[in-house]
Parts: sequence; structure tokens; C-alpha cells
Amino acid sequence: MNKSLLSILLLVLCGFVQHSDVVIHQSDIINVQSLNSFYAALGAIVRDSNTVSVIHIGDSHIKADILSGTVRKRLQNTFGNAGRGFVFPYEIAKSDGALDVQFSHTGTWHYCHIKKGYSECNLGVAGFTVVPVENASFSIDVEKNAAFNKVTLFTNHGSFSPVQANGNFYPVKENKHTVIYFDELQEILAFKPAYMEDTFPELQGMVLENSHSGVLYHTMGINGSTVSQYLRSKHFEEQINMLDASLVIISFGTNDSYTPSSKFCVRCLKEEYRTLINRVRDKNPKVSILLTIPPDHYLYRRYPSNNVAPLRDAMTELTAEEDVAVWDLYQAMGGKNAIMDWKKGALARADLVHFTFEGYELQGEMLYNALMRGYQSQ
Repeated sequence: MNKSLLSILLLVLCGFVQHSDVVIHQSDIINVQSLNSFYAALGAIVRDSNTVSVIHIGDSHIKADILSGTVRKRLQNTFGNAGRGFVFPYEIAKSDGALDVQFSHTGTWHYCHIKKGYSECNLGVAGFTVVPVENASFSIDVEKNAAFNKVTLFTNHGSFSPVQANGNFYPVKENKHTVIYFDELQEILAFKPAYMEDTFPELQGMVLENSHSGVLYHTMGINGSTVSQYLRSKHFEEQINMLDASLVIISFGTNDSYTPSSKFCVRCLKEEYRTLINRVRDKNPKVSILLTIPPDHYLYRRYPSNNVAPLRDAMTELTAEEDVAVWDLYQAMGGKNAIMDWKKGALARADLVHFTFEGYELQGEMLYNALMRGYQSQ
């Protein structure tokens, strides 16, 4: 898309600064020049008909894929839709997932994640692993705009084979993943385990693509997770590299700071962020990284959080120390106690931590606008 048309879109989008009782403060990305390689890749999509991948990692604010899903839709409307990207059958692991991708399953499955059974489990970038045991299968059902003709399955010890596919399919088994090509687009598809040497395959996620140029926006998250817990993923670097991202967005901090101030170690958390940044760059040192400062919240619904402000300072320090970018959601939503205004405006939930569908949508718009202001400034 040419920048004159993008300028018009930004004028419209940036005019959206008030929602009910909530006033939105424009928050530009700090150290935005560190995203230059990502912006260059976006600009080259139309010219080169290529695909640009974005990875968005986080906690429950991200896992529901409302905030991140809004950014995905906006980026794909602007630069092209290359597919739904990374998905995981959270339902098998007794958790909840995105609304536009539904999973169902049969038979017996085991599961583990970064908060349960992690010490004896192979975990990848999703932080989850599910393992079929007996009479097992799973099915995926996506919305029409997420239809796919290529699936990459992240697995260990075997793989999964599609059944009831539209048309023909062509699997290619690689080291720890299987790529399956289809000659027709798929919206509903079932898979059964393909066992190997009497071992059970471990499913750690799937990537859905459609052969078009544009943006792939991969989202993964775990409810209640912290940075230190996410560092437990053994195959994190390997699968981050397989996703070949131009930008990785890291959205933790709420659960890390959800503690009395006397127990909060901001220096420790800063070093955990640094470790995560280094692991993201382990096999792709030139990838752009954007940290998002967590939103304002209350502790136990009674006490304003005093921990987000010092965490904000520590994350801002990382922009110079690690050459990453930071987007300040805390400031953009109004700073300390802003969660109360968001609740009055029907944008935050009664727990004073999470947000309504409309609240997350608004945050997604805010993040997309910040990204596009940075793109326009290049």
C-alpha cells in the first residue's frame, strides 16, 4: 500500500481517541527505529509478493486473541492476508482459545504446559503440548477468511495425518515438523495420529497458510503466565526460528507484577525479560522486538497496583540496553487507576485485571495505530 493512502487511513484511525468515559492517550513506540527491518519487510510485500511473519506472545490478555486478532485483521487488511498463522488446540488441554478457530477432539489425550508438568515435558513456543493416547483424533474448524491450503504441524516422535480433506493432500515430513499441502482450501479438517516406533506424537502447535502474499500473525499465550514460566519452553528458540518472524511482540507483565510491592523484584523481572529477548534472538539476531508495557490493574480488586510504574521504567531501560522497542499501553490507557475509568466505560471487567471484548478490541486498535505511525515515520 502506498504511503499517501496509508496517511489517509491513519488520519481516520488516529481520530478515534475517546470511547464512552475513557480518554485514550496517544502513545508512540519508543525506540521505533529498532523496528526498521520489520517496516522494510512490510513495505516490500506488494513489490515482492512475499510473506511477513509477526509473533505475539503473552498471557491471558493475548491468549483470547481479541487484542492480537484486531492487530492481525488491521495489518492484513492493509498489507494482505497470508493466512491465520499459528494456532493451538487449547481445548484439548482444558483451556480456552480464539473465537475464529474451533477445535474438537475424540479419545484420550494427555497434556502439559509451562505451569503444569513442565519438568518432564517437551514444550515449544506455545508453552503447551498435547499427546494422543487412545482412539484419539482432533478436528479444526476455521472461519472462511482463515481457510488454508498449507499446514505446518510442530511435533515430536511422529506426526498427524489429515482425514476427510477436500481434494488431495501432500505431506512432507521434516525434522520435528510436518508440512501438508492441499490442492483446495480447507475450512474443516480432521487429523489422526501417525504413530512412529510405538511412541505417541506430541503436538505443539500448527501454522495455517493460504499461499497469498501478506502478513502471517502468530499468537500464543497462557492464562496467568509470567516471563519466568515462559522461559521453561525447551523448544522455544527452535520454533521461533521456524516461524521466521520479522517482528516478535512480547506482552507479559500483568501476572509478574500481580503481587504486593514488598514482594515485587523489578530488577529480577528485568533480567528475565532480557533472557527472553536473548532467546528470541538466538537463531535470528536481526529480528525486531517490541515489548508492550502491561495495562493498569488492581490487586485483589481492592488495591491499585504500584508495580506497573517501576516495571515501565525497567522496560524502557531495555530499549537502550538491548535495542528493542516499547509500546506503553499503561500510559495510553491513562496510567495509574485508569482501569476504573475503563470499567465505568464497560471496557474492563469487574476483576479490574481483564477487559471486555470491546476493551481488548480498542487496545488492538491502539497498538495497530502505534505500529502504523512508526511505519509512516520511516
